[in-house]
Amino acid sequence: MSNPFIELVGAELVEQLPGQCLWRLDRRECHGNPHGSLHGGVISTLLDVACAYSGAIPLVPLKAVEANQRPATLSLTLQFLAKAKGNSFVAKGRRTGGGKRIFFAEAQLFSDDGTLVAMAMGSFCMQQADGLHATGEPANFDSI
Repeated sequence: MSNPFIELVGAELVEQLPGQCLWRLDRRECHGNPHGSLHGGVISTLLDVACAYSGAIPLVPLKAVEANQRPATLSLTLQFLAKAKGNSFVAKGRRTGGGKRIFFAEAQLFSDDGTLVAMAMGSFCMQQADGLHATGEPANFDSI
């Protein structure tokens, strides 16, 4: 599943299994904030993608019409727990529930010394990669 923004950020998908995934980011100078730690926007991005990708591989086999679905974030809540110092970071995502169309997930971000930097939880909607639901109708977030 290609994601140009994540490629720009420089995050790497290390492992993806049904219901879980692992991302890694090697810190660059552009990832910092004025306080010398990882920028909150970068932290948010890593946690969002870890949550979303944890639900991108279904726990049960899909019909062919559902196979081209991608997750879209409906809501995301973050808690910043510690200053994000370090040279590399790992985001661990885990699907926590939901159904075929909407699922729930959580993620944790750790620095290279093992410090839990931030956590997130959110809800996500599976939609066709072309913006259509499996029914062929345009995605309508008003109906959620």
